Amino acid sequence: MSQGISKSFIKSSFIYSFIGALPLASSVVLLPFYGNSNLLTTEDFGLLAIYIALSELVRVLFIYSADNYLGINYIHNSDSPAQSRRFIGTAALFLLIFGAAMTLIFSTVGDFLFTFIFPGKDVNFFPFGFLSILTGLFTGIFKAYTALMIYRQKPNPYFWSNMLHFVLVIAFSVSGLYLFPMSLDGPIWGRFISASSTFIWALIYFGRESRFEFSKSILKDLLIYCTPLFIFYLLSWVIANIDRYFILGILSESEVAVFDFAVKITLIIELLQVGLSAAINPKVFQIWKKHGDKPEGNVEINKYFNGFTVINQISMPLLYVCVVFFVPLIISNKDLYQSFDLLPILMAGMVSRVWFLYLTTPVYYFKKTKILPLAFSIVALFQVVVTFSLIKLSGIEGAVWANFMTKILQVVLLYFFVRRFYSFSVNPKKFILYPVIYILMLLVTKIAFSDVNMYLMSTLHLIILAVIGFILFREELVPFLRSLLPGRAKQQ
Repeated sequence: MSQGISKSFIKSSFIYSFIGALPLASSVVLLPFYGNSNLLTTEDFGLLAIYIALSELVRVLFIYSADNYLGINYIHNSDSPAQSRRFIGTAALFLLIFGAAMTLIFSTVGDFLFTFIFPGKDVNFFPFGFLSILTGLFTGIFKAYTALMIYRQKPNPYFWSNMLHFVLVIAFSVSGLYLFPMSLDGPIWGRFISASSTFIWALIYFGRESRFEFSKSILKDLLIYCTPLFIFYLLSWVIANIDRYFILGILSESEVAVFDFAVKITLIIELLQVGLSAAINPKVFQIWKKHGDKPEGNVEINKYFNGFTVINQISMPLLYVCVVFFVPLIISNKDLYQSFDLLPILMAGMVSRVWFLYLTTPVYYFKKTKILPLAFSIVALFQVVVTFSLIKLSGIEGAVWANFMTKILQVVLLYFFVRRFYSFSVNPKKFILYPVIYILMLLVTKIAFSDVNMYLMSTLHLIILAVIGFILFREELVPFLRSLLPGRAKQQ
């Protein structure tokens, strides 16, 4: 592996991964404003979570995974400028026409669906539901543009367009909250205006770089390629968001707010995990390539995921302490403090993300993505049944237990699917037992020590995990951290 290839590959990976995580970051940055009791009520916080989830659903439904097709398949058409323009034009036309048709259909039946699904709830299709639909459509088309930038190896426009979207979301949402306090006008219109702006950016690009005409062969290929991915992303949305809709239907808007606030706190951990994954994956891919693309694990790969594991473990109790200390300082809505009680179970689920990311890495590298819709269909069915049942039985506590159980099932199912083509080679003490110990500590804390001081329990967790981590990882943790430094990357 040459120095130039390694440097550019790793640099691009960091840019695309970290900038791609900006939607998660915006959710975290906006929490102090959404959690300000002088700007937004608890009930409106919960309703905002419902509308944001609706935008994500629309993005999945209306775009039909054509954004993935546009990015990944660009490389097959890049040798011929004329064919490339036809390819981009066909995909862009599909996005616009299919999205517009779906918007028209939802505009017609949306009010009826909202009334039917949420009888007696203060969830309105006009104007907020409709604006959320447009936001989802515009965001989806913009994401198609950013996917194309990745595969055209254009990190600069990718960076600046995503930064623009991030800044506009924050600026318009916060300004709207202060201009129209105690109302959803600010957050909903803020997201809509920012999505509209970057949609126009993408539309100008598509108009300049393509010919807006349909190619039947390209359209047929698009539909064949996108349908399995569409199913997969739709199932992923169900797994990630259906709990909020059940909480709203069975319980109330305020309990949606408490649950959603707790989930958004765990996004801080997810941002860390995304960053570590961005640093690790290029190196793991190069290791597989160096060994002839053999679908098997080895000691070199393990050192990266073992380092990932110990950093993930140590960061969680630190986050818990910081949340309990800082949230009351920056969040004035005391209703949201109830989310603290939900964090142990949610964090137990986040511990399993190390295994999930480990299992999905070979799936993507060795192009075995066909297993994902099958695995996620089982998980989604489980999520729907268990979430609905446990919320009916135990309220919001049932929702977090269902969340945890779903994440564990994801890992178990993926393991059985991945083992069919991939040979595992892990240290069970480091990669399995160590996370299991922390999961059990969190579950026991929730069940038996929920009344004990949270600072004390988190500090105890941190000490225990640090001691065990030092014993297990002392020979590889320091080299792992050094290997992620930019200076080390240049030497590889």
